[in-house]
Amino acid sequence: MANFIKKTCFKFQLSDNREKGISLYLTMILLSLLMAMILGVTSIIVGGAKITKGLGDSVRAFHAADTGVEQALYRIRGGSPDCANFSGNFGESDYNYSVNITNANNCGETGMNIKSTGSYYGAKRKIEVTY
Repeated sequence: MANFIKKTCFKFQLSDNREKGISLYLTMILLSLLMAMILGVTSIIVGGAKITKGLGDSVRAFHAADTGVEQALYRIRGGSPDCANFSGNFGESDYNYSVNITNANNCGETGMNIKSTGSYYGAKRKIEVTY
């Protein structure tokens, strides 16, 4: 009888030791899954922030292109003899535009095609106007 009790107690001790290892293993798996989810959410948020910044730069580039068109129309309507291609910047030096005018030899007449490209940092936008 004493021999049976020793074997049974020893058997329970082994199972307790094994369960302690399993709980540590399960804890590590759960922490790894939690960390993976946090990293996934963080990468989505950072990607969204980059897209938002790119949209802001795109709007500024569009306004730079619009400024180029307005400058071209000002020159044409003002009767300027110079309807050649031109470029410039405004405000901060980061806002640039370049304007290409086709049919420039008939300055002030209709049928002129104005293409303006605005840039702000890496973003570029183009506007095409027929006058």
